[in-house]
Amino acid sequence: MSVLPNDTIKIIAESAGISNLPDEIAQQLASDVEYRIREIAQEAIKFMKHSKRDHLSTDDINNALGLRNIEQLYGYSCSANDHTLLKFQKTTTTTQAIYYLNDKEMSFQEIASQPLPKVPRDPSLSAHWLALEGVQPLIPQNPSPYEIEEHHKNLHKKFKSEKALQMEQQAQALLAQQNKGNEKGGGNISGGIVYGGMAQLNGINTVLGGHNLQKQDPSIPGIHTLPPNTSTVVKPTVKHVLSKEIQMFYEKITNSVKSDNQKLFDAALHSLKNDSSLHQLLPYFINFISVQVTQNLTNLDLLNRLMKMTQAILESKHLKPELYLHQLMPSILTCLVGKKLCYSPSENHWELRDFAARLVSYVCRKFGDVYSSLQGRITKTLVQTLHDTTKPLTTHYGAIVGLAGLGRNVIQFLLLPYVPKYYKLLEPELNNLSNPIKSMEANKVLNSIIDATGKFLIWVSEGENILSVLDLKDDSTTSKKPISLPIITEFSRENILKTLKIQYQSLFDLFGEKLLAYIKPDNDSESMILIP
Repeated sequence: MSVLPNDTIKIIAESAGISNLPDEIAQQLASDVEYRIREIAQEAIKFMKHSKRDHLSTDDINNALGLRNIEQLYGYSCSANDHTLLKFQKTTTTTQAIYYLNDKEMSFQEIASQPLPKVPRDPSLSAHWLALEGVQPLIPQNPSPYEIEEHHKNLHKKFKSEKALQMEQQAQALLAQQNKGNEKGGGNISGGIVYGGMAQLNGINTVLGGHNLQKQDPSIPGIHTLPPNTSTVVKPTVKHVLSKEIQMFYEKITNSVKSDNQKLFDAALHSLKNDSSLHQLLPYFINFISVQVTQNLTNLDLLNRLMKMTQAILESKHLKPELYLHQLMPSILTCLVGKKLCYSPSENHWELRDFAARLVSYVCRKFGDVYSSLQGRITKTLVQTLHDTTKPLTTHYGAIVGLAGLGRNVIQFLLLPYVPKYYKLLEPELNNLSNPIKSMEANKVLNSIIDATGKFLIWVSEGENILSVLDLKDDSTTSKKPISLPIITEFSRENILKTLKIQYQSLFDLFGEKLLAYIKPDNDSESMILIP
C-alpha cells in the first residue's frame, strides 16, 4: 500500500492525456513513484549531512536529482544559509491534507512608491596601452606602482614563510635522526652527525620544542657560520608574466612557422623584422627556435623556415639578439654542420647550409665588436670539424662554406694550407661508382673548396692586393730553398697570375684551369707601374 493515493496518480495521468486509468495500474505506479521519491530523499539527506546542516534545502534535492541524471526543479532554489527558506504549511480538507507555500502578501501601493533602480549602462569597449617601448603607462587600467610594490612584498613574505617552513622541517628531520642514533647507540650521538646537520642549517639558530640548535664553533673544519651582524637578503623569484594579447601573438608567429601557408609566414617575418614591441617575446622566440631545431633535425622545410625566422630576428633594428647569442648560435651551427638535415640525401640540404653560413658571417660582422671572441670561437669550431676525418662529407661541406664566409684572412691562413692534404682524402670518393650519393657529396665539397679559393683569388687579383702574398711561403713545397718570386712592376693579369701560380703552385696543380675564371682580366683591374 502506497502513501500516495490512486486519485493523485489518475489526476497526473489525465494531465498527461491518459484518461480512465485502471486502479490496479494506478496503484502500481503509486508504489514506484513512492520508491523513487524515497530514493531522492535519502540522497538529499546525505548531501545535507555532508554539508553539516540540520535543515534540508531545495539545493540538496536538486543535487540528488543531478546525481540521478534527472532534470532539476526550477523556481524553488534557495541558499542553505538563507533564513527565508521555503516552508510548506499544512491544511486539512474534508478528504485529505494539503501542503502549500504561504506567500507573503505584498502591498501594491508600497511597491509603486519604491524608487526605480538605476538604468544599466550601455555595453561599450575601450582600448588602452599595456606597454609602450617596454614601459607600462600610468593609467587607471594598469596597476599602479604601489600595487606592483605590494605584490612584490607579498611574494617576498610568501617566499620567506616557505623558506622558514622548509628550515623547520629540516631541523625536525635532524632531531629525529639524532634521537634515532641515540636509541640505537645507547648513548650520545657522534659529533660528526651533529656537525653535518648544523652545516645543512647554515649556522641558523632554530628553536624547536624547547631544544635550541646553536651555531657550531667556527674553528671546526667544514662548518661555515655567518657573522653575528650579517643579514641575509632573499630575493623572491618573479615569473615573467605576459599579457593574453602577447601570448596570442606568440602562438600566431609560431603556428605560421610550422604551417605551410607561405603568405602567413612572410607576414610573420615582416612583423619580426619591423615590430618595435616584441622585446618581451624575444627569449621565447629564441627558445622556440632552439627546441624546434633539436626536435626536427630531418624536417628540411621546417629548418629552412626556422633559419629565415632567425635572420628576421638578427636583422631587426628594435630587438637585441646579441643577449641571446649563446642560445641562438648552436641552432645556426647545427643547420650548418649537421650530419643529416633531411630524410633523403637527394633533398637540397646544401641550400640550407649555405644560408646558415651566411647567417654565421652576418652575426660575426654585426656583433664582432661587442663580443671580441665570437669569431675566434666559431672559427675554431669549424676548423676542428673540418680536420675531423670521422665526420661525413656533408659536415665538411658546412665547415668549408662557413669558413669561406668569415673573410679572406680565414681562407688564406686556415683553409688554403689544408686543401692539398684534404684533397688526398677526398679524391677516392670523387669517382666512387659503387656509391653515387657519396660521389655527389664529394663533388659538392670539391666545388665549395674551389669557390672558397676563388673568393680569395678575386680579392688578390685586384691590383695592389697581390703584394699581401709576396712574403708568404708555400707550405706544400718540399724544397727547402726559398721561392724566388718575380718583381712586379705592373699589376697586369699576366703578372698577377704568374705570381699566384708560384705562390700557390699546389692549388693550381690540383684545380688547374678552374681557378683561372676567378682572376680578373686587365680591363677590370687598374694597370699601375711601380716606380723603383
